[in-house]
Amino acid sequence: MKKFVSALFCGVLAVSASVGFAGCSSQDRSEVLKISLPSAYMDYSIFTDFEKWYKEQTGKTVKVEKQEFLTVEEVGTKIETGKEDFDLICPSDYMVEHLRKAGLLKKLDKNIVKVSELIKESYLETTKVFDPDLEYAVPYMYGTFGLMYDYTKTGKHVDSWDAIFTEEYKKKCTTKLSMREAYASACIYNEREALMALTTEEDGNIVYNKAFNDKLQAIYEDSSAETVAAAKATLNKQKSIITSWDEETVKFEMALGNTDTAVALMWSCDAGYVMNDYTDDNDEEHKGNRNLWYVIPKEGGNVYIDAFVIPAYAKNETAANYFLAFLCREDIAVKNSEEAGAISPVKAAYDSLYEEYTAPDFEMFDGTSDEWRDMYLDMLFPSEQTLLRCGVMKDFGANEQAINRMFTEVTIDVA
Repeated sequence: MKKFVSALFCGVLAVSASVGFAGCSSQDRSEVLKISLPSAYMDYSIFTDFEKWYKEQTGKTVKVEKQEFLTVEEVGTKIETGKEDFDLICPSDYMVEHLRKAGLLKKLDKNIVKVSELIKESYLETTKVFDPDLEYAVPYMYGTFGLMYDYTKTGKHVDSWDAIFTEEYKKKCTTKLSMREAYASACIYNEREALMALTTEEDGNIVYNKAFNDKLQAIYEDSSAETVAAAKATLNKQKSIITSWDEETVKFEMALGNTDTAVALMWSCDAGYVMNDYTDDNDEEHKGNRNLWYVIPKEGGNVYIDAFVIPAYAKNETAANYFLAFLCREDIAVKNSEEAGAISPVKAAYDSLYEEYTAPDFEMFDGTSDEWRDMYLDMLFPSEQTLLRCGVMKDFGANEQAINRMFTEVTIDVA
């Protein structure tokens, strides 16, 4: 596998400069496929392969043109307000839901792209949370958020949100300067007792079930004034505990061991990035830190899916559907996984990548303990039990502004 890339989307943000479309005003729009996606999230060499394949499939000519966006909200606004005619965009789950409810997406042509046959079952179920009838979205990449910790500093394995909400690691922990992750973690922490009451225990291990997952998902869907106020109170208390609000730098500091931070709220892609050999923002190469561990806390975390959808103002719907089918080819999905540093939910690609990672001679695990290897594999390929303790982000609808306002008030003193 290729090294993980730090510009990986991670469900919410992509840190890139926006790249505009090349001029195509003189071209027939049926011969242009316009795609908007995060930076470093696709192997662009597949464009030429697709153009050839599309010609073979349809007898028609098409040229792929891309534009990279900075945030999910940016591309959502371009569709909702700007009515831009992208043929395909790649937002996260909650934005897909928002655009679908607003009538701003076109249905897939199921004669061309057969989502239910191509995507791994567990991720089809996750997709149904924001696209109930699997009519609009083609899952592209997935990941989770939880906690990354340095075992040399904690001296034990971390398994709870207590690590960033209590004083155990006071001034040795961080959280994200990201409204959705901060809000979700606070809400889960506030409901921790009710959540854990739904679990059972077997041979000393916590066992999760549908009742737990239903309760967790209900928390993700709760944006009531009472819940927002409770989250605000918890986040305000957390401010005296955390070292900082992380804006993408803590993972590098923890990897290099030049920080007191022992625990940090982290996306799985970023955690895996610095556990593996990596290149920092200055293009300097570093050895991955095998003292770092990742866990989805026992009280619950998040699984996100970034998916491609066809906006309502698309002008080349046919080519868009064919491109989605092309993305679901095993070879193409594997190639994009290697570029993005995430695992594709395309069934054939997932199985191929899992086989690669679990091979006895997989070089990355040389010299690591079996426990660390199992942790890393579960981070990339979450088990059924791991997914049961993950909820899915939802569109906050009319309450979005209230939650944004709350988070602004909490973080008003952030430099």
